[in-house]
Amino acid sequence: MKDLTKYTHRYSITAADMDTRYRMTPSAVLLYFQDCWARHMACLNLAAFDVVKQNLLWVVTEFNAWFEPQTALWSDDIDVTVWNSEMSSLRLYTDFRIHKANGTEVAHGYACWTLLDTEAHRLTPNTSLASQISVLPEMTSLSHKKMRFPANGTPVHQIEHSVNTMDLDFNKHVNNRAYVSIAMQSANEDFMDAYAIRCLTIHWLKETFLGDTLLCQLQRLPDETDSTLFKYLHTISRNDGKIAAQVYSEWVPRTIQLDVSELAPRI
Repeated sequence: MKDLTKYTHRYSITAADMDTRYRMTPSAVLLYFQDCWARHMACLNLAAFDVVKQNLLWVVTEFNAWFEPQTALWSDDIDVTVWNSEMSSLRLYTDFRIHKANGTEVAHGYACWTLLDTEAHRLTPNTSLASQISVLPEMTSLSHKKMRFPANGTPVHQIEHSVNTMDLDFNKHVNNRAYVSIAMQSANEDFMDAYAIRCLTIHWLKETFLGDTLLCQLQRLPDETDSTLFKYLHTISRNDGKIAAQVYSEWVPRTIQLDVSELAPRI
């Protein structure tokens, strides 16, 4: 019998999902998680194209990921496993684990989903779908308590981004991954080459659309215990000044520097 409590799908990392050193990007981790979750929900007849028939829309409000130093590289095969671990009347939490085909972990974390009534434009209880969703609370390895971002950071940089058609999803809203890409634009190549991301937390707060101009303000957050640890908060605001998303990340020095020649056997 097919296991509908957990779902695993294998992906091959493509060139579009790697950085300048052939490593999988943080945005790609979000992409593979969301795609795997969508496939899982499709098996339950609860995918976006299923619930829209009831004038409902799945909305992800929060994403948390922790990364291992052995980052996956271009052409690696990775297995993504997702399972729903907690459900309240308004929130569904989905945990995930990404590992290489040999079992080495790449990342793990969770996301929070809510249902939106597309006619009333407000959140709606998921009670009507509860009977179709299996929840595995015993597999919850992380607290789902929402992280509160510090507000005492030092301003470092800011950039503007004009929303274009490539930023949009099927609902004609700016897609979730676009906010991560905008945030990462503020990091230069030397920093990305010398430091590895350790954790990533995203809060999506407001919708944005084609033609909007987004202002991304970068702050470095203090850490008095570890001078080698970099903590950053990206605040992405709309034209009207309201915050659309916040991206928090932590970075540590890379312990392993990739020699590109090592990729020759892969190519």
